[in-house]
Amino acid sequence: MKHKIITLSFCAIVLLIFFNGTSNTQSPCDSPYVGGHTGAPGETGCNGCHAGTANAGTATIDFDLGTSAYVPGQTYQGFVRIQQSGFDKFGFSCLALKNSDNTTIGSFGLLETVRTRTYADGNRNYVSHTPCGADSLDANSWNFTWTAPNTNQDTITLYIGALVANHNHATTGDFGYTRKIVLPVQAVNSISENSSVQLAIYPNPATNEITFQLPETNPHYDFSITDLTGKTVMKQNSYSGKSLNVSQLPSAIYYLQIKTEGKFYSSKFQKQ
Repeated sequence: MKHKIITLSFCAIVLLIFFNGTSNTQSPCDSPYVGGHTGAPGETGCNGCHAGTANAGTATIDFDLGTSAYVPGQTYQGFVRIQQSGFDKFGFSCLALKNSDNTTIGSFGLLETVRTRTYADGNRNYVSHTPCGADSLDANSWNFTWTAPNTNQDTITLYIGALVANHNHATTGDFGYTRKIVLPVQAVNSISENSSVQLAIYPNPATNEITFQLPETNPHYDFSITDLTGKTVMKQNSYSGKSLNVSQLPSAIYYLQIKTEGKFYSSKFQKQ
C-alpha cells in the first residue's frame, strides 16, 4: 500500500509540473511567420497588426543595399539593422517593386539560412527574419541578397517593414517602422570595365573575420580597407585568401575595396 501511495504522489507531481510549468513555457524561437507588411503600396507596415503609430518609436534603423542605382542582372547585398534598447525581439520584411505598376521585381537570396527566409504572399515575393532570427537583446541585424532584373525596368523601390517587440505575446507595447530605397537604373554610359561592382560580405556585421567570393579565376588580388573618412586602415597587394581578419579594427563602418583582372569591387561592412 505504501508503494502505491508513493507512485500516485509521484504521478501527481509530474502532472502538476507539466500543466503548471512546461505547458506555459515559451520557446525562444516563437516569432510567428507573417505575410507582407512592408509599408509598400497596397500594404500596411507592422502597425497593421501591432498597436501604435508607425515610425513613432526611438529605434535606429539601418537599411542599405550598397548602391544608389541598379545595373540589370547585378546582385547586391542587403543589410538591415534595428537598434532599440530594452527590447529582445526584432523583425523585418522586405519587398522590391517596379514603380510603374507595383509588381514584384528582381529576386532575393539568402546568406543566413537559419536567420532569414524568402517567401511569397499572393503574387509578391519577400525576404524576412525567421522565428529564431528575431531574438537578440537591444539590437538585431540581417543580411540577404537582391538580384536586379536582367533588363532595364525603370525605377525600382525596395521597402521594409521593421518591428521592435517587447515579447509580451500580445500586440501592445511594440514599435513598427518603415523604410525604403529608391533605385533608378544606372546610366549605360556610366558602366565601364573599371566600374565598381558590389561584393557580398559575410558576416555583416563582423566580429573577427569577413568572408567573400570573387567571380574571377585569378587567385591573387589587391585589397584595401578604408574608414568613412577615406583613411586606409588595412592594405595588401597580391593577396589570395577568401577571408580577412578584421578583429583588430575598432567598431565602425568600413569599405572593402578589391582590384583584380582589371575589375574593381567595393562593399561596405560593419565591424562590431
